Amino acid sequence: MTDLLLTNVRPDAKESADILIRDGRIAAVGKNLPRDPGVPVHEGGNAIAIAPFIEAHVHLDKILWGLPWHSINVPPSLRAMIDNEVDIRRNLPWSVAERAGNLMRQCVAMGSTHIRSHVDISTDYKLDNLHGVLEAWEKTRHAVGLELVAFPQTGMMIDPGTAELMEAAIDEGASVIGGIDPANIDGDPKGHLDAIFDIASRKGAKIDIHLHEGGELGLFELGLIAERTKANGMQGRVIVSHAFCLGDGPSDSVDRMIDILAETGIGIISAVPGDIPFPPMFDLARRGVKCAVASDSLRDTWNPHGNGDMLERCWLLAYRTHCRTDDELVAALDMGTRRGTALLDLHGYGLETGCEGSLVLIEGENLAQIVVDRPKRALVVKNGRIVARNGQWAQ
Repeated sequence: MTDLLLTNVRPDAKESADILIRDGRIAAVGKNLPRDPGVPVHEGGNAIAIAPFIEAHVHLDKILWGLPWHSINVPPSLRAMIDNEVDIRRNLPWSVAERAGNLMRQCVAMGSTHIRSHVDISTDYKLDNLHGVLEAWEKTRHAVGLELVAFPQTGMMIDPGTAELMEAAIDEGASVIGGIDPANIDGDPKGHLDAIFDIASRKGAKIDIHLHEGGELGLFELGLIAERTKANGMQGRVIVSHAFCLGDGPSDSVDRMIDILAETGIGIISAVPGDIPFPPMFDLARRGVKCAVASDSLRDTWNPHGNGDMLERCWLLAYRTHCRTDDELVAALDMGTRRGTALLDLHGYGLETGCEGSLVLIEGENLAQIVVDRPKRALVVKNGRIVARNGQWAQ
């Protein structure tokens, strides 16, 4: 924790002000704040100050960011893609810690100061990926918060022993139990979900489930997730990532499901994928469903695209959903900032007195314009400490 005075900045693109951070928290916001001896001063140059971005879904253990170009082989099915990735990762000359650290630093440089990452757990990987990501975090934890999801990417019911390893992961640094396509991967939707909710309930963990399955099947599984969320008293502690079924399911069924999600407090994360229908994010938000955008797979064995820039992801949402007015563009920005922190239940986030002393400075005219132009991040501050300058890691 450090002290810092930022002068001549525009909080949320409003009037120019100074922001004083003391002991890692915002102590004052106002014009011409006194310059106390010993407090470093950064002249903001009339840049816009916003609360940091939240990277709510990424895979730090899979990443190839910062390494030589890897040409993508696209197998014909999800199962084949999973198996292809396992084979490639067996022979990578770079450790999980090295690769994860590369992306953590990149995310911080782009303005994200909190990451939720899924890490693969299996009887083959055991807890090695978890330990590798935690090793990387030891060198970056001053700059970024981290929560880890124990993720059964290769299957859980079809890989006996994985459930026990996922439970062990909670004891060794993970805080969220993951799941994936209960029908197509494990072939047992009820068994898969029962196992996940049992572990989470006993360990006091949250849940974050990958649900790629679309249409009526995906909506059926969302219903199973909602039933278990309510039965286990886990309202507000469950997230479904991707949820393509909300983008391609029958409209009346989707409409009913959105009401159920709002009632049970189940959140939705979307990476705004290429040609795949994705959930109606603004409609979800309007109807009380917590939701946010995130990067998901980027620069790995699945996907060559992406750079850990959540502002770019907000722009992609705006582009894909035809946002044109200023209000619409700002709503897209909220999906990577304010709504991300609400979704992950992060506290003390914002630019008000008493909030965590973390923020991003971006040179621009207003919030709508920075979504469209995606300017370089001039400064990133975490708990009063400068951690990135001009789009580059500073520590």
